[in-house]
Amino acid sequence: MKIKAVIAAAVLGGVTMCGSAFASTNTSNAQQIVNDAVQTVHEMRRDAHFSNLLKRAKGVYILPTLVKGALIVGGQGGQGVLLARENGTWSDPAFLSIGSISIGVQAGAKAGPVAMLLMTNKALNDFTQANNFSINGNAGLTVITYSAHGQAPVGKGDIIIWSNASGAYAGVNVNGTDITSNSNEDQSYYGRKVSTSQIVQGKVNNPQADALRSALPT
Repeated sequence: MKIKAVIAAAVLGGVTMCGSAFASTNTSNAQQIVNDAVQTVHEMRRDAHFSNLLKRAKGVYILPTLVKGALIVGGQGGQGVLLARENGTWSDPAFLSIGSISIGVQAGAKAGPVAMLLMTNKALNDFTQANNFSINGNAGLTVITYSAHGQAPVGKGDIIIWSNASGAYAGVNVNGTDITSNSNEDQSYYGRKVSTSQIVQGKVNNPQADALRSALPT
């Protein structure tokens, strides 16, 4: 009887340890996305004009490792973080997944991270309120691509897309792209089940996201 009890305890202990290791792995993955997003913000802010646009944004969706490679790149999905700004203060990051996105670059150029500035309340609300929505004609959002290399003028738009591509102008196509909340990453990062809206409204906090919040201009 005692032997059975010892075996049962060992099995349960093993399950608990595996669960803890799994949770730790998930948290580590989420933190890596946040850390990479910090580097992406630093890259964006090297362009003074774009940095000023960032100061006017209602929110920002950062995809630090969406695509890699050269020539014509088709990303089949990626993980990113959404932060909202209110009264000069940035929220903690909410984790969102993105579907397919295409970036066309000059031969030999290299695709880098992508960020979307959410310039209007409608754009921010669409990202935070819906568990799954698509950036298409029905969304009623105006999408503008920003080019630091081409110095393309940026007019008024709901979303301004930035991509770090060396060489010539990189055209980013997000039409029809699906964006969904990543509840598993949110839960692992904040230790409990929480919605995208709750995160950007400041209902939860993770001190390990302070570096990202501080990197963004107020």
